[in-house]
Amino acid sequence: MTIPPALLSHESTEHYTPQYILDAVIACLGIIDLDPASNNREIPNVPAARHYTAQDNGLVQPWDGRIFLNPPFGPGIERWFSKLYQERTAGRTTEAIVLWKSATETSAWKTLTAISCRVCFPSARIRFVGPGDLSGSTFSPALFYVGDAPERFMTAFTTIGPVWRVPGK
Repeated sequence: MTIPPALLSHESTEHYTPQYILDAVIACLGIIDLDPASNNREIPNVPAARHYTAQDNGLVQPWDGRIFLNPPFGPGIERWFSKLYQERTAGRTTEAIVLWKSATETSAWKTLTAISCRVCFPSARIRFVGPGDLSGSTFSPALFYVGDAPERFMTAFTTIGPVWRVPGK
């Protein structure tokens, strides 16, 4: 039996963020201090002051300031959200925006929403840029806000899709 390509995950775990999402992130955060899961330090996709690549292993580095996280999609994703939780709890991460998917049944979603106060559900699937054929995203995206200024997040992201308040926050 042949499985339709649309049901398969992409060959690469890297899904580079499109510019309109980065524009909204910058509108919310002002600047991005750190991209802890960067594709490239010399010519990065994310305009951050600092970048950790796979060689740096962002999971063992400090995450100071305002963070934009588009983690490598695939096995071990929850480690990235647990790291964000630890860095926020320690006071190193002041604000963060995370691009991931609407996988509400997963423990990764539960970890992420435990520290997020708002979630934007884009009105359309995100067309990622980068390696491999990313033209047909196989998941519904979500953008999570961690911080103390949810109004800024709402203002910056309402053009992308509805922004919901995380229950209990």
